[in-house]
Amino acid sequence: MAAHGGINLSDDGLRWEMWGEIDVAVAHEVYATLEAAGEGRKTLDMRRVTFIDSSGVRLVVLACENGPHPRVVGAPQLVRDIFEMMSFDMLVDFVDADPTEPLDDATRTGTGPRG
Repeated sequence: MAAHGGINLSDDGLRWEMWGEIDVAVAHEVYATLEAAGEGRKTLDMRRVTFIDSSGVRLVVLACENGPHPRVVGAPQLVRDIFEMMSFDMLVDFVDADPTEPLDDATRTGTGPRG
């Protein structure tokens, strides 16, 4: 069966490229790897995410546990809506920018505290 979503890690686990459907199957597959990711501010590129469930949200909350609030880059509106409904939008900084570019206050669009 072809993968329907996933997370690619780089930068010692500080950079997550998330794609497709981030659900319980993806969470089960990557949880231990993400839990062991390096400490520090993480950047989560969500530009290619098409769906996220509570298991996927839990992975993002995991990113909050070992460092400052993560930057969530290019999250589709459906992801932002879910985080807002769950009151988790204060745990992350949503940004609209190319994740390879340095992020500053001019590109910050979220309401979460600075990390």
